[in-house]
Amino acid sequence: MTPSKKRLVAPYMAMLLAHQAHVYEEVWGGFFLMGVYGLGPFLLINWLLFCIPAILFYGVLLDKRWAYPLSLIYVGFMAVQGIGHNLLALITGRYFDGFAGGISGLAMFAIGVPLFLALRRNRPSRA
Repeated sequence: MTPSKKRLVAPYMAMLLAHQAHVYEEVWGGFFLMGVYGLGPFLLINWLLFCIPAILFYGVLLDKRWAYPLSLIYVGFMAVQGIGHNLLALITGRYFDGFAGGISGLAMFAIGVPLFLALRRNRPSRA
């Protein structure tokens, strides 16, 4: 593994950890979608949505070209979502049974921005 690839491991794993903490916080705080889908379906959907970035991380470790643009989408989405939870909670005044997920959302944003830039910088060339 190249030194630049080694620098991606810790932040990518931190993002995956923040992603899981985010789901936990949504369940704990009663994110409004749980009222729409129910707890079981909500957790199943989130489990599936976690498997995708785990596969992408593996693709990045193997230096697969397809994994980088898809990881950029994932990381960018998670960073924006993290800020979105906070903005919507502030706008609506509802964290519990509303837009829970803001605390871990800040971590996703803080991890996501530098990880996004690192993924862009380290993606394989088109050779």
